[in-house]
Amino acid sequence: MNKLLITLFSFLAIAVVSCSDDDEPKMPTNAISLNMMIGDSETTIGGSDVFINASNNFTSYDCGIADLGRKGGFNQNPNLSQLAQEMAVTPGNFYQIVLANKVQTVAGGRALPINTNYYNVYVDSWIYDKDKDIAGAKISYTESFPEIKQLPEWDSYFSGTHQNDGYNEKATFTFPKGSHIDKNVDAYFTDGYNNLTDELEFEIKENQIVITYPYLTSHQPDVRLLIRYESVFTRVSLDFE
Repeated sequence: MNKLLITLFSFLAIAVVSCSDDDEPKMPTNAISLNMMIGDSETTIGGSDVFINASNNFTSYDCGIADLGRKGGFNQNPNLSQLAQEMAVTPGNFYQIVLANKVQTVAGGRALPINTNYYNVYVDSWIYDKDKDIAGAKISYTESFPEIKQLPEWDSYFSGTHQNDGYNEKATFTFPKGSHIDKNVDAYFTDGYNNLTDELEFEIKENQIVITYPYLTSHQPDVRLLIRYESVFTRVSLDFE
């Protein structure tokens, strides 16, 4: 009986240690650790202005802060559904920090340019003073860039398929599933002078755009689009050749 109890307790102890270890995120090599003291506005996260105020909250004038809870990570892509300039500091939680003026509304959703940096932040624990009052927090963070394989690189050219009936040419451009095309399209002739936004016919359906334009023309259209995938967007030029 005693041997059975010893074996059972040993198993439980191993299980508790294993669960505790699993709760701790693995620190990537590029993670930076920082002790942030309450009210110290000079100690900020990376190049942001985020510090911990007297209410034990992350706060900022220029940035948006998102609380991802315990489901975040150091390589997490931007999640911009709930941004605030002040957010409670909670040990064990992940956060994201983005520069507010970089966030745009593209195809009906908030998104960050694909070539823009942001910060993934993890709050490890509180720092206590000699009276056991909260004096600050130990955090780790990484500077990150979006990793979205579904989107072309910024300002790259994107090819489509073409049809013509002798009068008009119809060009179809299809982006990966899950992409969303913004309805605000920049369109010029390649001479750079004539604005075609109101003259061409655009038909947008989620990840596909069909453009109809006169077939016999001295200049091809020069069209640029914003494409969003989740909370990241890119800008592409369409190749009509």
